[in-house]
Amino acid sequence: MLKRKIFVYLICVVLAISVHLFCIGTSASGTDEKNAEQALKTTSPQQDVSGVTAKSFILVEMQTGKILYERQADTVFRSLHFNKLMTLLLLCEKIQGGDIDLNDTFTVSNRANSCKDPQIWLEINEKISVDELVKAITVGNANDAAVTIAEGVSGSEQRFVENMNAKARSLGMGKTVYADCTGTDPANVTTAGDLSKLCTKLEKYDFLAPYLKTWLTTVRNGKAELVNNNTLVRTYGGVSGMKAFSSDKIGSCGCVTADKNGMKLCAVVFGCADKQKRDNDIKKLFKAASEEFQTFVPKVPEKLLENIPVTGGEKLECELELETRPLVIIKRGISPQLKEVSQTSETLTAPVRKGQVCVQYTLEYNNSPVCTVNIVAKDNIEKMNWLMGVKKLIYNLLKL
Repeated sequence: MLKRKIFVYLICVVLAISVHLFCIGTSASGTDEKNAEQALKTTSPQQDVSGVTAKSFILVEMQTGKILYERQADTVFRSLHFNKLMTLLLLCEKIQGGDIDLNDTFTVSNRANSCKDPQIWLEINEKISVDELVKAITVGNANDAAVTIAEGVSGSEQRFVENMNAKARSLGMGKTVYADCTGTDPANVTTAGDLSKLCTKLEKYDFLAPYLKTWLTTVRNGKAELVNNNTLVRTYGGVSGMKAFSSDKIGSCGCVTADKNGMKLCAVVFGCADKQKRDNDIKKLFKAASEEFQTFVPKVPEKLLENIPVTGGEKLECELELETRPLVIIKRGISPQLKEVSQTSETLTAPVRKGQVCVQYTLEYNNSPVCTVNIVAKDNIEKMNWLMGVKKLIYNLLKL
């Protein structure tokens, strides 16, 4: 009996060392993510978008955050009417949180009434619904509507602008600075890369879709007609919205989102020569992405989700679950060539923490990781205390 106990003890020691070594191996997951990004770039030559004329552009798949194409995406430009997108986002957060309703009304101030064109000619003390204000800054670029929203949400434009900048920081918009809610101050600046992050966040508000897709509408009982400068909502299939405008100083610019072949794409362009070139650039980006990339959901083998034995724990086994159900972007047509690689352990040592990575499932293409799926512990498993040890001992003796 003594020899048997010694043998079991040695086995446990060996398994514990194996688990320790495995955990060290899993700490390299950050490197795997970098390798995955490199694999995406390696399999995605950018010559297909060499004809894009914009001075700066980016194309992002919004579900995954993958940058598919870019040129000078960190170059700073005046943000101008793109400020209305952040104005809209802060309003949407209030609506989503139940603090504001689309049927609520805001009162027009002297400041809003004094705004320069474009505007919807709001009068001092006029009451206007949030619904109409949203139309005025999504379909149109009305400055007086933007100020009315800012004051209605935060009490003053200054406080609202502070919130705009705070939100930009939280979204990782590192080069964006807001000086007002309208974009008229030259101090308002942003980049194509920053705007793609803003559009990705804004796109999640489903109730905005009807506004963003509208081509032509009116507000204030027909007193103001709104025509969407984003002409692609009318002329190009799959476009879901955002904003476009032209400026004498920086040319024609646009943030346009579209659903293409299961991908949610966001194209941002700065500095096009005219509206036609802007629209053509965006269509080239969408076309190139649709032809070159596809979405892919890795199917994890069931055997990798089987319970793993735990030594020294309150439970004998650890239940597993996927950390996330990943959606990845791969080059079209390579899925049959993806190679499966997995790292796992035959046992775990208590304590085990919920969310702890226990298994990694990787898909590789040309020996470079395309994606890595983490399989994690479903619950905490504490170390076995003496009382639990006695209970287990009695249980095992009864089984003999």
